[in-house]
Amino acid sequence: MKRSTLFISMIVLVSGFWSATITAQDASPPQREYQGIPYMSGGIGEEERAQFLSAAPTFNLKLVFAEKTGSYLANVSVSIADGKGRKVLELPAEGPLVLAKLPAGDYRVTVVANDQEQVRNTKIPATGQRALMFRW
Repeated sequence: MKRSTLFISMIVLVSGFWSATITAQDASPPQREYQGIPYMSGGIGEEERAQFLSAAPTFNLKLVFAEKTGSYLANVSVSIADGKGRKVLELPAEGPLVLAKLPAGDYRVTVVANDQEQVRNTKIPATGQRALMFRW
């Protein structure tokens, strides 16, 4: 009887630890790639936003989307073209933040939210980060 109780207790303990580990791993926002360009998209909720901000220094482009009232926006269409007009990144933003690692150079960033398009030309530095804020 004692052995079976001990065995069941160990199974419960291990499965609880395993479940907590999976939950913690699932909580961090995934890094993805588009044509070799690493990016992250999301930032919904305080915890995920904090994770994005801690990852931000490893990316050289940060895009932030919000309404003019200050409320963050998600579901923003993002398209980035290089100086020659070639599309290097395209995605639907899953939250108010997009982080990307682009080669240094000139880019055209086009974003669409609420059927309104905004376009900005920007230069990505060889070191450091460029941050662009879009408001609707």
